[in-house]
Amino acid sequence: MKRNKLVLGLLSICAIALCFSCAKSGKSIENKAGTAELAQSTSNSSKIVYVEVDTIFKHYDMALDLGKTFESKSKQLDAELSNKSKTFQGGVQDFQNKVQKGLVTTANAQEIQKQLQAQEQGLYQLREQYQSQLAEEGQVNQRQVLHSIMDYLKEFNKTKGYHYILANSFPSSILYADSTLNITKEVIEGLNAKYKVTKPSSKK
Repeated sequence: MKRNKLVLGLLSICAIALCFSCAKSGKSIENKAGTAELAQSTSNSSKIVYVEVDTIFKHYDMALDLGKTFESKSKQLDAELSNKSKTFQGGVQDFQNKVQKGLVTTANAQEIQKQLQAQEQGLYQLREQYQSQLAEEGQVNQRQVLHSIMDYLKEFNKTKGYHYILANSFPSSILYADSTLNITKEVIEGLNAKYKVTKPSSKK
């Protein structure tokens, strides 16, 4: 029953539309033209481009330099922790051998055991300290790169006049982007040219 009412309603609307189609044909054409003109105007006024953030981080010399420094620091801390761990393991094995051979008194064994436990706890704390330090430095490096990119884009856009410069990455809220709007390569070239003359090693 509801379906029949719906069909009848649609037929009534179509009939009314047919009655007035001739009278409004000229106005309809004008409306279409106006809509097309508005769409064209909106398209021309909205200057939107995008950059691929992941690609910039892979090819921006500043990001690469900071990445190398961070990797070197990470390896250095890892080596220090590894050496301390080996020293601790050597002390544990030496203690176990002396205990098995009866070369230490019970009192001395208890004292050495306490010292080894304290060393082990110190290693855990040192590991956490290094991990926290590296995590913080990694975040700072990332913010430095992003801040540099954003500062450059402000300067870059003074002559371009874009209304929006979007950041496209994976995953991203941008599900599709026309490749002709991709200015990543141009931005990377500009960033590297600026960084070349501003990085500490290039200053006299």
